Order: sequence, then C-alpha cells, then structure tokens
Amino acid sequence: MDVKVLVEKENVVKVLLKGTNAAFVNGLRRQIMAHVPVLAIEDVHIYDNNSAMHDEMLAQRLGLIPLRMDSKKYKEGDIVKLVLEKEGPGTVYSRDIKSTDPKIEPAALNVPLTKLVEGQKVKIEMDAVVGIGKTHSKWQPAIVSYQEMPSITGDTKDKAYKADMLEMLIDEKQRDIILKEGQHIAYDPETFIFTIESHGNLTAKELFEVAAEKLREKTEEFRRELKNLS
Repeated sequence: MDVKVLVEKENVVKVLLKGTNAAFVNGLRRQIMAHVPVLAIEDVHIYDNNSAMHDEMLAQRLGLIPLRMDSKKYKEGDIVKLVLEKEGPGTVYSRDIKSTDPKIEPAALNVPLTKLVEGQKVKIEMDAVVGIGKTHSKWQPAIVSYQEMPSITGDTKDKAYKADMLEMLIDEKQRDIILKEGQHIAYDPETFIFTIESHGNLTAKELFEVAAEKLREKTEEFRRELKNLS
C-alpha cells in the first residue's frame, strides 16, 4: 500500500491511500474514532457554584472539553486531577482549568463555560480519565471520513472540461465541475482520500500513527488466535 500526505496541519490531515480496499480503510477509521485513548473529564466534584448555570449543565460542559495529552506518557485508565476556581465578575473560560500536569490543558482555551456577576464564584475539582470513544463520545478524538478516488472518464479532449480531481478534493473552493455529454465520474475501489479532523486531544498525525499501530497489534493478535485453533 502506498501512502501520500496531501494536507498536513495540526488538526487536519488528508492522506492518499493506494493499493488497499474499503474494509482496511474503514477499519483504520474505526480505530481512530473508537480505540485511540484520549483524555476527558469523567468525575466532577462541585464544592461551590452560585452562578446562573445548574451544576448538572456545568458538569456536562466540562465533560465535553477536549484535553491535550502526551499519548506516550498516559495510557487507558490513567487519571489526572484538574481544578477550576474563579470569582466574579467575569466569564469562566476553559483556560481557567488548571491541571496537576502543566502539559495537560484544554485544546481550545477560549470556550465559555458560564458567566459570573459580583459575589458569584465556582470551585470545582475534576478527575480526567484516559478512555476510548467506544465507551463514550467524549473520548472520540476526531471526525474521520474517506472516499474512493474519483476520475472523469469519456471524452476529455476539451481542456476546458478537464479537471484535476485530486486538487479539487484538497481545495474546498474548487469543488464544482461541469461534465460534457458523454462524460461521467468513475471511482477507483483501491485508492482513497482519508481525512482526519482532530478535536485537539492529539494532533491528526498522532491519531493516524496510533490507530495504525493499534490496527497492526489487533491483526497480529488475530493471527496468533488462528494458529491456536489449528
């Protein structure tokens, strides 16, 4: 299988995969969404909250904030302590969350959580747990999609109607095309555009690498089990 990186940003990666099939690509997609361990707030202990927002709603907001983490340092089941303490007047933002590990912080620092007026305050302690998306959507680290590589077939002699399909798939501004009579779009079942849009817990590249390794480990485990059956 050939792999070519088309777009690489911190939270977005587009990869061209050649010489594979939909089963493998979908397996990779499922590994990222359901089996890559990331950090999310699990338990919330509210000691003081006299803001206009109910405790339950505030806890739910906290649980859905993506947290950056070092995938090499933490493993599934690990717990990190967090604290949120602030007095009004002012807005409580995700950046106000402090961790016992200074490298752990919200992926988006300016998420508003609640507003405080004079005399109001919040004091909250939280347990962030490393988990997987299969357990709960708050541990789902990314949106992942794939599509077969398209191409225009038929009469393509007129240069005005030729299109670089790969370039169009990368550039959102070039999505519209006009097909002449006799032309149609065909799809290559062995070539795919694979897109990862990370929520920020890990970079899109890290998610791809961790998922590929987990898929390899599961394949090896399956092979061992098959040998035990023979």
